[in-house]
Amino acid sequence: MPGGRLDDENSARLALPKTYGVDDLPVMVQDVTFGFDDDRAFDLVGTDGGLLAAPASMNRVQLSPGERAEVVVTMRPGERTVLRSYPWRDGNGWERRFNGGDDSFDVLQLRAAERLRPSPEVPGRPAADRGLELPDADDAVRSRPFELRRPGINGQPMAMGRIDETVTRGTTEVWTLRNGGDMTHNFHVHDVQFRVLDVNGKRPDPALRGRKDTVAVPMGATVRIALRFDGPSDPDAPYMYHCHLGMRACPVDQDRRRGPGQDPPDMP
Repeated sequence: MPGGRLDDENSARLALPKTYGVDDLPVMVQDVTFGFDDDRAFDLVGTDGGLLAAPASMNRVQLSPGERAEVVVTMRPGERTVLRSYPWRDGNGWERRFNGGDDSFDVLQLRAAERLRPSPEVPGRPAADRGLELPDADDAVRSRPFELRRPGINGQPMAMGRIDETVTRGTTEVWTLRNGGDMTHNFHVHDVQFRVLDVNGKRPDPALRGRKDTVAVPMGATVRIALRFDGPSDPDAPYMYHCHLGMRACPVDQDRRRGPGQDPPDMP
């Protein structure tokens, strides 16, 4: 829900900032590389699907459209710092130049009061006992390739009356996302939180090691993700996967009564 704010009991019980508008500030902006103007470090404690197993210290975090990050930054009495958008790290010169990827701009200024209450240390294991395990690739019953290239995914343009993939509820799959196009894309899946297994065969950066539903796939990159399909299933209301950068969406059905390529009776 755009503009929504959700705190569950797991974050509420942790020693994290939680006074709305004072030390807990929801910010919604377009895709940027976030950092502070004085290059101070901050702790990444959560991503798309919630808290991380362990915080990660960094001074930049890159977010493509739809990705989320929860960070904790230390402030001293009377101090000011500016959250800034820095140039996009990926893409070619054309993409950066004409999509604003070479731009820097200020997002907001943080102003600490002259007197502050001491804050506890950032929890060492924010999600240690949440009971929300990431999907395990060893449990996968199937692998699927997805080629991201204009004008569509796997060569298919958007068609609301077509089911492109059918998965079995309660199973885990590994999907390989490859960007063979001429611009950065990202990949978003409805109803699941997936694990990023690797990016170009290497372990993902700390910002990609939590529960994710959106991941950036730069030009020429290959990203593997593990997904478990445990959500509700309705044969007449399939879930979707798509790109947030203009590429069209394709439905995923979680019901075995209809196979790939078969039209649903009525699409909402």
